[in-house]
Amino acid sequence: MLITSLLMSINQLLPVVILAVLLSLIVPLSQRQVLIHSMVGIAVSLLFVQAAAWVSQLFQHRGLEFIQMLLCVVIFVAALLSCRHSKVAAAVALVATMALYLSHYMIYLVSFWHSKDAAEPLLLGTFLGGGICISFGVLLFFLLESIVRHAGYQPLIVLLALNATAKLLILLDLASQIDVLDITSNYLDWRGFVVENSELGRVLKALLGYEATPSKTALWVYAIAIIVFLVLARVLNVKHTKEPVCGS
Repeated sequence: MLITSLLMSINQLLPVVILAVLLSLIVPLSQRQVLIHSMVGIAVSLLFVQAAAWVSQLFQHRGLEFIQMLLCVVIFVAALLSCRHSKVAAAVALVATMALYLSHYMIYLVSFWHSKDAAEPLLLGTFLGGGICISFGVLLFFLLESIVRHAGYQPLIVLLALNATAKLLILLDLASQIDVLDITSNYLDWRGFVVENSELGRVLKALLGYEATPSKTALWVYAIAIIVFLVLARVLNVKHTKEPVCGS
């Protein structure tokens, strides 16, 4: 139970921490703003968990999947708009990401909370996993901050594009599960290079959406979405710099 809780907490918390680090540098967001958005995200996640039973009955018992797919789209669009240094878009992206990931983790916590044998390792695994994710986030922040000083913000925009596009892969998986999309059966096998459940694989999955056995459909969507993100981010930034300053 301890190892399961530890891995579960890392899988669900690390994507949130990574996006928070990226947005805090690109927008930028202060520690206070990140904390406020995190509190809102936790509240939204709790509401989502409470409404999960009702939502799941919608759309012929596929409501939960459709809401999660909508969250994936919201994260992608909000992350894109964050490239204009929009604090509102950054807040929406962070809250939507927390609702997408933390809702799963909260359901996992609640399901085992009342078991006396599971409560202690559950809490310990959660704290250990949270500590690992926070430590990784701090190291990532200083690494990316150094990159910004030497190379500007463009590498961060590229990394944000990869991270946001990864959410569309989740959308594809959800759509395939409820038979909305027929994903091609042709899969590539990259397990010989990086195993998805390894330490590096988990980091790459949270950071870039890495999959050890991706479908060709997922690869096409991933590549096209990244190009669209970067082109639109460029257009938005150019438009933003050309907008007249009030009073000038």
